[in-house]
Amino acid sequence: MNYKIINKPVFEQAQLRSVSDVPFTEEELENGMKLAVSRADDTLALYLVDVDGQKKFDVRWDDSSEVFSGWYSAWDNFSWCLSVVDGQKTTN
Repeated sequence: MNYKIINKPVFEQAQLRSVSDVPFTEEELENGMKLAVSRADDTLALYLVDVDGQKKFDVRWDDSSEVFSGWYSAWDNFSWCLSVVDGQKTTN
């Protein structure tokens, strides 16, 4: 596994059902809740964020960020980024 799960209960919930009921701390409201991070590049992470009262997923890598409404789109993007990171790791 080329990523580390940071918040297993929410990570698993996101795969099975809505995350609209997940409570956030004040800090998580501001910065998002980290769900998973790449083992090869800790700047690549998957977050759950609150956007105007709606829970969405945010794939962050270096200084870029892409927000997704659904788990599958976010996970596909995060997985693609993981494969890029792994490819860079093997060519360096």
